[in-house]
Amino acid sequence: MRVDYICETCGKSGHRCYAQGKVPSHFFCSRECQNEWQKTREDIVLKNKDPEFRKKVSAGLKRRKQELGENYHSPETKRKIGDATLEHWENYDDETRAHMLQVLQDNATARRTYGDYDYEWSQLSAQMRENGICHRCGSREKLDVHHIIPTKQGGTRAPRNLVVLCSSCHTLVENQQRKIYEIIPDWNVVQILVRERLHCL
Repeated sequence: MRVDYICETCGKSGHRCYAQGKVPSHFFCSRECQNEWQKTREDIVLKNKDPEFRKKVSAGLKRRKQELGENYHSPETKRKIGDATLEHWENYDDETRAHMLQVLQDNATARRTYGDYDYEWSQLSAQMRENGICHRCGSREKLDVHHIIPTKQGGTRAPRNLVVLCSSCHTLVENQQRKIYEIIPDWNVVQILVRERLHCL
């Protein structure tokens, strides 16, 4: 479902899509705005200032690095975390189990845990977005990397098949591509037309 929102920090309006029953109670246009809002939450600020809490978090991170290494999100590390969870599952109380299952369900709904984490794509995409600009409107906000020929249709990560777009233009371009493909069912032709239209040649 589509939700129109106003950022609670800067007042900027926007919209996002959420699964039914998964709409959050607070909305922000960016991670920076969310971080600013969290600074105003006295309970979070006090918790983060608590030396015992900070010591506990720091010790947990150090232990995690020692046990799992630097590559936290690799498939091997995920397997280790999964095995450790199964090993200790019987020792968790009902409340902890329910919380863990809810987190997994929320992540699955948000498709955060869909497939293996792809470091190569994550790095390439971040690199392109870092100093990028939307090829359609010129915006530097909320940038995505768009596959002109979709991966499901054999599209690759070759530079010719990738273009930086803002999230609004991304949706627009995808819709326009589908319409072009209905008229000319050849993805190579669609790629040429889209690149020309976005001045990527």
